[in-house]
Amino acid sequence: MGMLLPTAARLSLWAAFAGSIAFLSTLTAAPSLPLEVPGLARSGLGTKRVAVAVRDTAGRVNAQAQPGIIVLKSARWSPNDAEREGAGEFEVLLSVARLLEKHSLPGLVGIGNQNGAFLPAAEQALTRAATMGVPVVKLSASGTLASNPENLFIEAGSLSPDEAKVLLAECLLALGTLPPARNIFAPTGAELQAIRHQLARYQAFFDRRAPVLVASR
Repeated sequence: MGMLLPTAARLSLWAAFAGSIAFLSTLTAAPSLPLEVPGLARSGLGTKRVAVAVRDTAGRVNAQAQPGIIVLKSARWSPNDAEREGAGEFEVLLSVARLLEKHSLPGLVGIGNQNGAFLPAAEQALTRAATMGVPVVKLSASGTLASNPENLFIEAGSLSPDEAKVLLAECLLALGTLPPARNIFAPTGAELQAIRHQLARYQAFFDRRAPVLVASR
């Protein structure tokens, strides 16, 4: 994980996440980023891997490599509310589509209810996003969220949404996206193993860096 940003750069990065110019100038001071990482492009109902040039030969970060990250918040739990379930699923799918239109390094941060869960249809849509290669970071609106190797998500512990966005962006620039499944509705065992391998690298980074960010609040 030696390619990831130093602590000083991370803590100063994205005081306001929307400040893309400040974001890129901060990253320019981190020559340890790789020259290229795997990204995503739309392909039929799914995605395909593409090479994303993170830095040019002079070591500067390419503006086109800026990660695109959307924060989604789950609707309140309401059993047998089909309309709310459908709206949550649609929001996830629309967010993924919008990200892939403009960014080769897309990511999602999801703020769930208790234990970080979304309504079932939205939860399934988030899993589909992961099989498409889009990393999904989970937060819980009710407190700390422990990591769960059984799902296809990255758990962000007690980080704030902004902190989770910072770390997710770092991972995307240093590691690239997840490997997409050929059939996002029925990934093979080998494809799931490859996705989980990359997720483990993301999770290890979050687990290691989260205490630093929390302590600095």
